[in-house]
Amino acid sequence: MNILLTSVGRRGYLVRYFKDALGSGGRVWGADNSRYAPGFGYCDHRVIIPDITHSDYMPNLLELCRVNHIDIVIPLIDPELCVLSDYKEEFDRLGILLLLSPQATIQTTADKYHTWQFARRHGIGVPQTFIALDETLARLDAGTLRWPLMVKPRRGSASMNLAYCDDRVQLEGAFSACPEPMIQEVVKGPEFGYDLFGDLDCRPVSVFCKRKLAMRAGETDKAVSTNNPDLIAFGAMLLEQFNLIGPADVDVVVDKDGPKLLEINPRFGGGYPCAHLSGAAFPQKVLALRRGEVLAPDIGACPEGVCMLKQDEIIQPDWDGLKG
Repeated sequence: MNILLTSVGRRGYLVRYFKDALGSGGRVWGADNSRYAPGFGYCDHRVIIPDITHSDYMPNLLELCRVNHIDIVIPLIDPELCVLSDYKEEFDRLGILLLLSPQATIQTTADKYHTWQFARRHGIGVPQTFIALDETLARLDAGTLRWPLMVKPRRGSASMNLAYCDDRVQLEGAFSACPEPMIQEVVKGPEFGYDLFGDLDCRPVSVFCKRKLAMRAGETDKAVSTNNPDLIAFGAMLLEQFNLIGPADVDVVVDKDGPKLLEINPRFGGGYPCAHLSGAAFPQKVLALRRGEVLAPDIGACPEGVCMLKQDEIIQPDWDGLKG
């Protein structure tokens, strides 16, 4: 079996997890638009492809898959999801499992304001959120909204262009500078992350939860797992409501009223290693989906107290034969 991880970047640990799951029964391919992607150091095969925004991206990717008999394609960054979802039928025609949630799910989660609207319609706790500056200021004047507030892009990724605001001057400046901005109240409480998994029919399979201890460049850097039943139940509800296939990465904050959803990304997240160390085994589940096996749900299997700490690793590139 041949697995392709697109935009492999710094996800060397994910390459290792899939190689462990495959054993001697397959190979892991890595694709990226930079020959200096650290994750290449762990791949069996490495390929340079154009940037996701380039017109040659999809032709190159489809040809790579066809020529090299790729069985599973797993996108790893947000900008790929909407682009790849338009080609789902083409991957199906080639007999390739494109590990993506339904297009409606991808479109909803790609826009954080649409995610907020979806959550409100389905009774899911969320922070107060606005896309109009005038409405935000009116709520502040009425006392129904309090400082601090956060301005962030609706289609942002990796915590880029976030701004915390403590007064009107900061808010107006951040709002005008942010691409496609939205304004959200800053919920005070511990932050948790989920690694969720659904089967090919969007049936819930796994809910693994972790308390975030530290973040770096938008990724969970330190975390510890939790089996808190209320949090596990909240994650299971998200998994069912959002119609997810394969892995999803979710951020929530818990305040006095309970969990509040911040965002959901239907892909492997940077904090997945904590779930993997806790027994999530998502790579094995992906392989099982490709083999047509029925997955037994393991919701409630997340243990308490498994700690994940990331550290930097130095790699001296020595791979040859890069295509492109």
